[in-house]
Amino acid sequence: MTTQITNYKELLQEKARLKALLVEQEMLIKEDWQLIKEDLKPVVLAGTTIRNLLTRKAGMSAVQLGVNLLADGFVKKILLSRTSWLTRWVVPFLIKNYGSHLVDEPEKILHTIKKWFGKNGKTHQDTGMDAV
Repeated sequence: MTTQITNYKELLQEKARLKALLVEQEMLIKEDWQLIKEDLKPVVLAGTTIRNLLTRKAGMSAVQLGVNLLADGFVKKILLSRTSWLTRWVVPFLIKNYGSHLVDEPEKILHTIKKWFGKNGKTHQDTGMDAV
C-alpha cells in the first residue's frame, strides 16, 4: 500500500501509476491467454478430428457420393469382408463422416497427397523446388 494522499498532485500521480499498472497487468493477461491457447492447440485439434469422425456434414456433392460409394463398396465389402459385423459397420461410418468434411477442402486433400508422395514427406513448395 502507498502513502496517504494529501493533495491533488499526489492524487494525479497515484492515478497515473494505477493506470500504468492496469496496462501492464492487461498485457500479462493477454500473454498468459496466448500461452494457454498455444498449450491447448493439440487438444483442440484432437477434438476437431473426433467431431469430424462422429458427425457428417450436411449436403451431398458428387465427391461426397464417391467417398460414400468407396466406403461402402471397396472398404466394407472387399477390405473388411472377413472382419466382424461391428468393424464392417464402424469403419465405413467413420470414413464417410470424416470424408464429408474433407471434400469441402480440396486444396487440403491435394496438399496431403503431395506430402505423402513427396521426398521424405515434403512437397515441392516445402523444398523450394518449382513443380514441373
